[in-house]
Amino acid sequence: MRKTEDVIGLPVIDLSSGKKIGVTKDVYFDENGELKGIAVESDGLFGKRQYLAFEHIGAIGDDAITVGTKRFLTSLDLIEQYFGIYSGKKRYKGLPVFTTNGHELGQIQDVYFMEEMGKILGYELSDGFLTDVTEGRKVIQYPKRMVLGEDAMIVPQDEVQDVIMDEESI
Repeated sequence: MRKTEDVIGLPVIDLSSGKKIGVTKDVYFDENGELKGIAVESDGLFGKRQYLAFEHIGAIGDDAITVGTKRFLTSLDLIEQYFGIYSGKKRYKGLPVFTTNGHELGQIQDVYFMEEMGKILGYELSDGFLTDVTEGRKVIQYPKRMVLGEDAMIVPQDEVQDVIMDEESI
């Protein structure tokens, strides 16, 4: 299991040449919570961002992401249909999460996913800096039913009783 914030910033290494292609700048998912790919920014003064599809990623390790060849990098045009942490059709970071009865659970700060399955497992929510420091952040499992809207994520109230937990139980 990984958090997107642990993946963003990792170098991307071309296994065919041993060269660093760039650095991971974002992680993209589709509307079903499936990992679709990452944004890779090349090094240099005028770093170019490109898209690397999930099926071309060799491995997501603790220290780097590997890819068979840099030829798998494509235009970022594809991300317009995906949900990213910082960019894409909708951004997860900072998106408020409400229950159907109008209770705000917090704002999404990070996304937990299983790299082997390529699927979101849950969301890390913040209630603000002071609450984060005193009580810690909440984690909810990926809801079976939800609405991922432009301004908020809506989760059915009957699912919330079962999904709020700590990070270790995901």
